Amino acid sequence: MNDLLLIDRHQVVLPDLRPDRNQTTRSQRYYIWTVGCQMNVSDSERLEAALQGVGYSPAQQPDEASFIVLNSCSVRASAEERILGKLGELQRIKRQYPDTQIVLWGCMVGPDNESIFKARLPMVDHFVSPSAVDQVLALAPNPIYQLDEPVLPVRDWTHPPVAVHVPIQYGCNMTCAYCVIPLRRGRERSRPLEEIVDEVQRIVARGAKEITLLGQIVDSWGHDLPGRPRLSDLLLAVHDTPGLLRLRFLTSHPAWMTNDLIATVARLPRCQHEINLPVQAGHDAVLKRMRRGYTVTRYRELVASIRAAMPDVALTTDIIVGHPGETREYFEHTLALVNELRFDKIHIAAFSARPGTMAAEQELDLTLAVSEDEKHARRRELEQLQEQIATTINARLHNQTVEVLVEGEFRGKWRGRTSANKLVFFTHPDNWMGRLAQVRITHTSPWSLQGTVINPGEDSIQYA
Repeated sequence: MNDLLLIDRHQVVLPDLRPDRNQTTRSQRYYIWTVGCQMNVSDSERLEAALQGVGYSPAQQPDEASFIVLNSCSVRASAEERILGKLGELQRIKRQYPDTQIVLWGCMVGPDNESIFKARLPMVDHFVSPSAVDQVLALAPNPIYQLDEPVLPVRDWTHPPVAVHVPIQYGCNMTCAYCVIPLRRGRERSRPLEEIVDEVQRIVARGAKEITLLGQIVDSWGHDLPGRPRLSDLLLAVHDTPGLLRLRFLTSHPAWMTNDLIATVARLPRCQHEINLPVQAGHDAVLKRMRRGYTVTRYRELVASIRAAMPDVALTTDIIVGHPGETREYFEHTLALVNELRFDKIHIAAFSARPGTMAAEQELDLTLAVSEDEKHARRRELEQLQEQIATTINARLHNQTVEVLVEGEFRGKWRGRTSANKLVFFTHPDNWMGRLAQVRITHTSPWSLQGTVINPGEDSIQYA
């Protein structure tokens, strides 16, 4: 995704549908390795559910599986390099088990490069475009069952995920100079409101507590549907789902953020006061070269409107440093904007030229190109500034009580998130999975919080 946080997720770990996993043969096991954004993670979760629905079980290692899927990302060169490195490792498995089916899926696969990859990657049996879950499922050998319902990322598991991403839109119509996603995922396609609402209701009925509505440019959802519904309409339709505790959406674009959407989030109690609004750069000349469609002044106005409606909002953003044409002076404007607006979190990336994009052509002009050393120096400088800002913001929570939705355990501690999406850890002997905990913060850092439960005797909401 052009604006979403890059994730490297090796194996989507979800419980089995089938009780006899230990008896499952290699021919009925799959392995999924996911690199990329939340949309890729959501796609992989759907594929997990579908494969388990037809009788497959997850393998812990790729050599234990007959069906291997790599869900790929093209946002940055480093993501592609990880996938190519993983495919190199899989050559050994292919030689040892020639019947293994290997699928390269996701944003690395596009109409303009499949033939190139076929020549370079002989170990790959199939190439599938992003989000095409049904196409990948159809390639799985030896299915035992037939799916009897639409694929959901949560099925009849004893302990389903607490927080689930639900895609509401695929593709992107924007023409950001640096972004390859429109070339890979195609034009925007919004899912119908009724279909999304039905899916959310079924997911929450099976135990999920938090839903994040996911789109490439999520606040543009609905413009291509009959009647042109708005994201605010969808939030209203989903909000009262029985059992739903928290509702979020990701990721927004300043060109589509409206006062109506801001007001809707502010007044709906289950909508969390956390908004990701990518700015990408702090100078109009760079934004224009990036083809972002707004100015720094307009971005400031949006931030002011959001904070006026929600004074407690947690605002996060995305920034690319070293884009072609970004001078040192322009970069210092970005530093100044960050220091002024004080974001809770920034996803920072050094510019990576992607073949076929306008920015890749711009970087060929040596008068515009920024050296790799300078890109990474700017990234480190911005990271250091943001670390100072996040340290100050989070320190205000010391000795404060926050509500945490617990998502699971990590290294002997319970882990969950506040309404502002801040990560909190605490220890307690009770089972807090899927429950709301009131936690007094005892330690803060730029990246997470530690605390103590103050409501251990209360009957918090938990899984049925």
